[in-house]
Amino acid sequence: MHKKVVFKSYCQEQQFLLPKNIDDFVVKGHIARLISKVIDNMEISHIIKTYKGGGTSSYNPKMLLKTWILGFVYRTYSCRLLAKATRENLPFIWIAGNQQPDYRTLNNFRLRLKEEIKKVFKEIVRYAIEQGIIKGEDVFVDHTKNEANSNKHKVVWKKQVENQLKRIDEEIDGLFKYVDELNEKEEKIFGNKDLPEQERGGFDDEKVKWIIDKVNERVKNKEITKEKAKEDKKKVRRTKQLLEREKSYKEKKKILNGRNSYSRTDKDAVAMMMKDKVTIRPAYNEGIAVENGFVLDYVISDNAADNVSFIPLMEGVIENLGKAPENVNSDGAYGNEETMSYLEKKGINNFLKYNAYYKEKSKKWKEKNRLEGLAYDEEKDEFTCPSGIKLKFEKDYEEITKTGYKRKVKVYKTEEGHCDKCPFHRSKNKTLSLSWESERLKKQAKTNLDSAKGIEMRKRRGNEVESVFGDEKLNRNKRRYNLRGTKKVNIEAGLYYIAHNMRKMQAPILFSVKQICISTKI
Repeated sequence: MHKKVVFKSYCQEQQFLLPKNIDDFVVKGHIARLISKVIDNMEISHIIKTYKGGGTSSYNPKMLLKTWILGFVYRTYSCRLLAKATRENLPFIWIAGNQQPDYRTLNNFRLRLKEEIKKVFKEIVRYAIEQGIIKGEDVFVDHTKNEANSNKHKVVWKKQVENQLKRIDEEIDGLFKYVDELNEKEEKIFGNKDLPEQERGGFDDEKVKWIIDKVNERVKNKEITKEKAKEDKKKVRRTKQLLEREKSYKEKKKILNGRNSYSRTDKDAVAMMMKDKVTIRPAYNEGIAVENGFVLDYVISDNAADNVSFIPLMEGVIENLGKAPENVNSDGAYGNEETMSYLEKKGINNFLKYNAYYKEKSKKWKEKNRLEGLAYDEEKDEFTCPSGIKLKFEKDYEEITKTGYKRKVKVYKTEEGHCDKCPFHRSKNKTLSLSWESERLKKQAKTNLDSAKGIEMRKRRGNEVESVFGDEKLNRNKRRYNLRGTKKVNIEAGLYYIAHNMRKMQAPILFSVKQICISTKI
């Protein structure tokens, strides 16, 4: 017998007997509730100070901040899409209190966070510490390159600017000599006043016109031919054009400010090699410090070298934690004298890999007559190579790195001709330059890395920090910034990592709820 099919009642114009509370539409364990709770307990007087006051009433800054954080949780990075979500998406409607800020309001608030986003991020970290989620024990550091919001083809290169300036200078010098010769043939300008001396940047339209008028006058007086006059005019105009070009390239050099390149559509972005080791794009170098998947601090740098921003990153970690972490681990990009010395001064256990950490373990490395294969006499301050040749102290000097760090370097050298027939090092002589402080810190790092704790941290590093970047790029689709300029990119990165930490904080909550349900057989 065929059974009757029954459907549930369906009516889009259903009326409620009582007004429905919007709170009922958001489940109790929803991340929006966690965000709301954390921000409600947060001190935001520093954000309120950015408001001028007067005029019409403003949206509550806590509501706007909650909305932006929830937006980044849901991968909604656009102001317009976020404004749309406050009208259509229940969690967004709830967190906004059924208010509907437009995209301009949301964007203006985001810009208010230029100087405040780090303070908000710090408060989130401190909340996680209070909850016992962050302890500041084992910290892992790494960097990644994220593309800037700029045209990949419009890049200004330092080498190109320098070459152009050199070529322009050479041509201008020749033209100025020629123009000076023309000036010498003229007696005066504007009555009894002498013609001012031509200087870089002072060759204006008035002077060009005066010289050309005088050239025309000489043609009329049959002092020079028309062909010669044409040549003179051309060189005068060319001088003015080159001076303008020189000014343009000097502006570009000023913008470079020691960098190798910058993007014309985002002047703070620098052309960097991306992770695939093939693609070069205008980008920012994004560094993070992580513990148990929680981001303790982040930095945005325009320098492709990771180690340059290591110390600023660690300073941020110490400030956010309220203390120095116990241990720090990273890959080989960070293990230099400056970073290791910094950790020692801060009382942080050094687990930083250095470039040769894995190489020096190989037989091939040891056979190349490296420092490890040389016998050192501390009393005489000299080395002896396996062939019996002495490397005697020659000189020492102070080396200053790009970051301003000063390191003492000692140079040891063999006498000329002693290495001619050496099976290890065939040359006229061998020179060894080293920093004893660097060698001491490397040995310290090697001891730590080879210990049981070091092995554990080396195994954890990939899961700790690489998983954060993997989630960012693959799951959250954050491969490219939406904003331009270092300050704005810093806001975007801050909002993202605040949202990331919120998601991590929710995970233990959901896990504990699940365990309770299992134990009580709900």
